[in-house]
Amino acid sequence: TEFIVSCRYGGVFHVEKNGRYSLTRSEAVELCRALNSTLATLEQLKKAHELGFETCRYGFVVGYIVIPRINPYHLCAANNTGIYKLSANTTARYDAYCYNATETEEKTCEPIVKIDTSLLSNQDETVIDNADGSRYNADGTRHTSGESSTSGVDDENAGSGSTHETTPMDASISRSSTAYYGSPTPVSQLPDHSSGGGEKGIPGKDYDNELPSVSPDISLGTVAGDFHEGDDGEYPASTS
Repeated sequence: TEFIVSCRYGGVFHVEKNGRYSLTRSEAVELCRALNSTLATLEQLKKAHELGFETCRYGFVVGYIVIPRINPYHLCAANNTGIYKLSANTTARYDAYCYNATETEEKTCEPIVKIDTSLLSNQDETVIDNADGSRYNADGTRHTSGESSTSGVDDENAGSGSTHETTPMDASISRSSTAYYGSPTPVSQLPDHSSGGGEKGIPGKDYDNELPSVSPDISLGTVAGDFHEGDDGEYPASTS
């Protein structure tokens, strides 16, 4: 079992199991505990977001499923910025956002080297894959055999904004790219896309349901013969 963890922003970090979207809510809580953390609250995630934390992945926090976004990108949270939220009333699987209260730095990418497997229901061999590229076994020793399950799999790092989006969307987004983690630009105001009636100040507006979604079933094909000559050779001028 491989757990892939991000850098920590104010103690908050993203973690996934064996690739994206494989955790139930209870498994997300369990995993955070095993990493000496708790499932992050929305307020803790907002503080991390203000410190520059963004991903392109849906993950559980207390009461919600969220993607923190700073830079708009059409395959991440339907091109929205802020804390993009989905209703937590679901049995679907997502990633997790954990919070380590002992972290005092605004941002740290120091590797997590141990995980308490006694708190996990799955007792398979465990590997921690860190943001700095290091890999550790559950007991804190270096893992040296095999490659990361995410090695070269850039297309697994997109989230379209659709509640049913479960397939890879774009091969150009890597876990190290700004589309996935983002730049450390503070955001002073976060939109309140609350589930209790909609956007702040607009009674009855159901924000989540009005946001555009990118369907995972859309296939793009190049229009035959419609090419332009560029610096790097031919490229399609449009798609259908």
